[in-house]
Amino acid sequence: MTNLPQSIKKKLKSYINGLLGRKDEVGRDDQEPDSATICCGGAVHIAYRGLSDDRMYISYDRKWEEVRFFRQNSLRVFCAGCRQRIYSSEDTES
Repeated sequence: MTNLPQSIKKKLKSYINGLLGRKDEVGRDDQEPDSATICCGGAVHIAYRGLSDDRMYISYDRKWEEVRFFRQNSLRVFCAGCRQRIYSSEDTES
């Protein structure tokens, strides 16, 4: 999540956590961003690690709403237009 303003990073993490069914931290008053403000048009590529074979797989040209269907096992989300990493599950753990 480099080269993004801090406010966008917070909104993006909050949005992804909401999609994955996690609770936000107490005292957070950020609004959920819509897909137009998240990226270059809302289309993303989702990289995830397989559970049984521990290999990396990529699901191309997905929508933001589909991120919640992927497990948090090394989940990474990239913009489909500019290929910039916009979410990584390792960033939320630390």
